[in-house]
Amino acid sequence: MRKDYEILGIDEKADEKAIKRAYFKLIRTYSPEKDPERFQEIRSAYERLMESVDQPENSIKLEFPADDNLAQKMFEQIQQLMQEQNYDKAVKTAEEGMERYHDVECFLYMYARCCILNGKTGKAVKAYEKLLNRYPDKVYYMSELAKAYFIRGYMRKAYAMFQKAYEEGARDTEFLLQYSICSYERGESDVSLQALDSLIDSIPQEKMCGKIPELIEAYAGVFTIYVKEDILIDKYVDSCSAFLDCVGSRIRDYEDLLLAIYFPVREASVQHGGDEIEALAERIKLLLPCTIDEEEPSEILEAYAVLEDERFSPLMKISIGAFMLLDDMDYPGESFDEYAKFMQMDAFLCQLEEWPRQRKELELLRKEYPNVYDCGVEFWDMLEESRGSKSRKSVMKEAVFSEYGKLERKYQCGHYYELYPERRQTVEQIQWDSQESGTYVRQGKKIGRNDPCPCGSGKKYKNCCGKGA
Repeated sequence: MRKDYEILGIDEKADEKAIKRAYFKLIRTYSPEKDPERFQEIRSAYERLMESVDQPENSIKLEFPADDNLAQKMFEQIQQLMQEQNYDKAVKTAEEGMERYHDVECFLYMYARCCILNGKTGKAVKAYEKLLNRYPDKVYYMSELAKAYFIRGYMRKAYAMFQKAYEEGARDTEFLLQYSICSYERGESDVSLQALDSLIDSIPQEKMCGKIPELIEAYAGVFTIYVKEDILIDKYVDSCSAFLDCVGSRIRDYEDLLLAIYFPVREASVQHGGDEIEALAERIKLLLPCTIDEEEPSEILEAYAVLEDERFSPLMKISIGAFMLLDDMDYPGESFDEYAKFMQMDAFLCQLEEWPRQRKELELLRKEYPNVYDCGVEFWDMLEESRGSKSRKSVMKEAVFSEYGKLERKYQCGHYYELYPERRQTVEQIQWDSQESGTYVRQGKKIGRNDPCPCGSGKKYKNCCGKGA
């Protein structure tokens, strides 16, 4: 299992703010509907990292075996193992407690929670179902089962359980956010808005500073709905402005998340107009990082908008990010050039695996985001040249693998082997004589030094992936 911090893309010294910021940023790209496995991984990592902050077993009453010191010690041991992030052993200890004490509530609940933390969402679902069958009036278990269904990707079951728990009074922030996302993805915009309303209303002014990511996500959802639906927006414009007034400069700790609000607010101001919403869009724009300002090229603004557009797949967003939105802060000068080339080769290999299934997305990009399309036209042309031919794709991939393999071992942050793990084994067994020396064995047609580079950069092969070859 990859480290939780690595999954969220943050440093191991990251605090609660950084954990929340990374989580809310990632789930907008990897939704449970479009990429359930990646969402499960992200959600489990977030749950584990936040475990020390929020331990719900301390705030709910659980049934314990009467006057049994061993049961109490086993329960405390599970809590300790959870704090140590030893979830495998925590699950086994909970299972022992369930077996010894006939599925008593305290161990069944801890088993369900440990399974969520350990990424075993299917087992967690079954445990929460058993708990709810036994305690049908406990709203907390309705809420937890709805979230477990949601994380697992059982959207129909999740939606029904979210509704039931909401009707029974479930109102915790995470529940309401997931309920709104689940409802929106099912086309129930009015239900999604109701959940977001409840979330916004549930956070008093004195607690807003501790709930900034959640409120950003809530307002982003509201304005996204407004762009597509005819709803009364004035009260949300006012409450969003009041929220920004309340948190003040603390909002800058989450300025990367503000893009989630900015684009739907800007789109709403363009579509519907109105002084108040235009003023809100301008106010949010001034809070954004320096990459978004009055001088920002339109193609960069469009690229950020693509990342927020749910019609595009994670793969398309990976490609846009690799060619237009790489962060060069950690890779100055020549180091960044090499890093950028690696990420672009990575995106090219991913696209080749799926081509030509993405043609509809590419056509949508061309029509609605023409500046982004034009910036990557050489890249798209290279994909078109493959014509869906396996042999042509193979030639293109082999031309990239020699350089890609070396850089992948150096940076270890690409998506290709994560999305297609079987390719790593194939490449290591067939393409390379030695993992240490990285001696490349060409199996396809040789690419000429003056030919366009197959990675799609638009440069000649000799000046890009073939540089120094």
